[in-house]
Amino acid sequence: MPKYNISISNIDKWQHSFAYTVLSLSWLFALQKFNKNYLIIISCISFGIIIEILQETVTSYRTGDFLDIIANSVGVLLGLLIFSIFFKKKRLKNKKTCI
Repeated sequence: MPKYNISISNIDKWQHSFAYTVLSLSWLFALQKFNKNYLIIISCISFGIIIEILQETVTSYRTGDFLDIIANSVGVLLGLLIFSIFFKKKRLKNKKTCI
């Protein structure tokens, strides 16, 4: 069976964004009762930056990438947006139920 090399440029940036969206949503839902969304967002973005710095400085077989940091941060912010929309709808539904 022939092998095909399919190359999609910058697919890893989409993967980074997706992974960090899931990461931020997981933490936001897990810690929602503490109402510290800003701390969770800052922590997730900092984690992405630290990982990229460590890849560049500690390993010899990986490289850090500024675009990965951007993709990670976009993913975190997308997670926050999804979380905020979900809870806005939930709050509106609860208000309608109380009335």
